Amino acid sequence: MKNNNTPYRAPSNGRHVLIFLSAIMLIFSSTALCLAASGEPRRYQESGILTAVEGKNSVTINEKGYDVYSSVVVESAKGKQIPLNTLTIPSNVAFEYSYMSKDTKTMVPVIVYIKETKKPAGNKRSPR
Repeated sequence: MKNNNTPYRAPSNGRHVLIFLSAIMLIFSSTALCLAASGEPRRYQESGILTAVEGKNSVTINEKGYDVYSSVVVESAKGKQIPLNTLTIPSNVAFEYSYMSKDTKTMVPVIVYIKETKKPAGNKRSPR
């Protein structure tokens, strides 16, 4: 047997720490990617005057046509849920929409929420 005078070196903890930190980063990044992919599309809020309801899938607000989501929530000015075709025309509404893909290259605004609002206060002129 050969006599080796070199002292015994314990394995470095630096390698274990590096492997541990890499595993933690991999777990957090994969979790973040899963959450980002499953999130809802961004919703935009606007208001305007509803001037037309065409069937159950299209409305015109401020002279712009929007598709309507199949499970759209429509609320009256009193806060009760009502069918879309019972809104009075014209009426002031606040609505939320998101862009959804119609086909592979086209994104269209689709309304997901409509609430009938009271008429905005108009400019009242004082008598002269």
